[in-house]
Amino acid sequence: MSELSLDEPIGILRYFGDPMCSWCWGFKPVLEQVELEYPELKRITVMGGLRGEGDSPMSDELMKLIQSGWMRIEETTGQPFNHEFWQQHRPLATTLPACKAVLTARAIDPDLEWPFMVGMFKAYFTQAMDPTDNGTHLSVAKSLGFDIARFKTFLHSGEVDEALEKDLSVTRRFGVTGFPTVVLTIGTSNYLVSPGYQPIEGLRRAINAAYQDAGIEFTRPESGIYS
Repeated sequence: MSELSLDEPIGILRYFGDPMCSWCWGFKPVLEQVELEYPELKRITVMGGLRGEGDSPMSDELMKLIQSGWMRIEETTGQPFNHEFWQQHRPLATTLPACKAVLTARAIDPDLEWPFMVGMFKAYFTQAMDPTDNGTHLSVAKSLGFDIARFKTFLHSGEVDEALEKDLSVTRRFGVTGFPTVVLTIGTSNYLVSPGYQPIEGLRRAINAAYQDAGIEFTRPESGIYS
């Protein structure tokens, strides 16, 4: 078995998510814990496009479905939700504007992609801000120090449109249809380590099993070393 080295990533952890995915918000602490415990893995965020094109507002049925989901996710994960959102907004059904905002952050400064994703999560789920509105995107961008004029230009650019199509293509290529999903790639092998939300213990077991299958020496306990 090969020894574990931190000199370069030994695998790629692809996180398929969406800034309007409620379970993705619930999964955020788990994903960040995995990143702390497995620094030898390079994490990549892929916009999955939870709901596609269109400029129609959410239907009553969709709003009720999401509202009930928030209560279940809050109870399961402990992540907070501001339920007053639904008395204040009727956002668009599509999640693509929110995805493009995250991709704009990636295009301008890749290091701020995840902080921007988190900013979108918080704006939507805890601050009752419409995630499909450009004003929300710009507010999150301003809070992270982006040049707003530049952000606006990128947000509506062909470059960001192409980046979205690329991410959606990667999502299709990996056969991902639900979010969050985490796929670990080691060499030419892909391991589905989180098909949806699960607690940190489940990811540890799945990653450890992938390491063993790939012949990588790994001795950290599944109970975690930073918990």
